[in-house]
Amino acid sequence: MEPMKSDSVATKLLRAVIAKSFLEVILVCVVATLAAFSTFSPQLRGAIDVADQTRIAGWVHDPQAPEKSLEVQLFIDGKFIASQLASQQRADLVAAGATSRPHHGFTFSLPPLPPNGGNGGKHEAQVYAVREAAGQSKILLPITTAPVIFP
Repeated sequence: MEPMKSDSVATKLLRAVIAKSFLEVILVCVVATLAAFSTFSPQLRGAIDVADQTRIAGWVHDPQAPEKSLEVQLFIDGKFIASQLASQQRADLVAAGATSRPHHGFTFSLPPLPPNGGNGGKHEAQVYAVREAAGQSKILLPITTAPVIFP
């Protein structure tokens, strides 16, 4: 009879260890998910409103930090062109309910662009928000789902 008691204690101990391990895995997943959401901010909102031969203009806003103006970088045809702070006043964003503060606009003046023969003479513009990552690293998050094509 004594061996059954120790098997029962061993079984209970094994179940407790397995349950503890399972809870630790869940805790690590929750912490990793929260860290990813706070770092990458999937709620980032923005748009490119104007794209032509002379300028690229739009806005970008992080709902988690509405008072902060974000750094943005412009790429034309996959090549870096310029970087600036998206801090221009855009009262239309507040009026439309997109943000509670108006200082999220940007305008990039473009240099003359060479013809893009590979794309029928058209160019692709993509604007990325620059976000701090671990350490001194930075990540680029596109503000639109696809590049904007313009002549």
